[in-house]
Formats: sequence, structure tokens, C-alpha cells
Amino acid sequence: SEFEDRLVKAHVLITLAAKALGRVTQDLHAIERVRSLHSVSGSFDLIAVVAAESISELDLVIDRIGELEGVERTLSSIILSTRINR
Repeated sequence: SEFEDRLVKAHVLITLAAKALGRVTQDLHAIERVRSLHSVSGSFDLIAVVAAESISELDLVIDRIGELEGVERTLSSIILSTRINR
């Protein structure tokens, strides 16, 4: 939608504490700005795609994710443009 296209989006890579996957998944599900959540291989455990109406709101959401119990660290990348979207 046009509204969705105006949102600022970011990938948030998340490292979890041991046995925190269930709790963190539930907590992230409760955050409306988290649009999707993926389990991944490698040095991070999850990637969340977050969409917000402004950079400042995005910043607040990323801070909230980082403060969740079981989240050890996050690394965020704001999406500047989408080159391919099939």
C-alpha cells in the first residue's frame, strides 16, 4: 500500500541468551512495528523486519527490542531502498 511504502524500515539482527527464543519471539510478536521475524544461521539468532512512521519512532522500537529480557545485543540496518521485490 502507499502508506506501507512511506514507512521507514530496518533489519534488526538479534543475538539471544540461551533458551530465550520462545520468550523473545512472544515479546516481539506483541510489538506491532515488527513486521516479520526470521530465525537465521550465523552469528545472530534472529532477524526482525521493523517498520515505523519516522526515524525517531524506529529508534524507539529498536531500543525496546534491545531491552527485552533474553536479547543480548542487536545490530540494525535501515533499508534505504528496495532494489528487487518479487
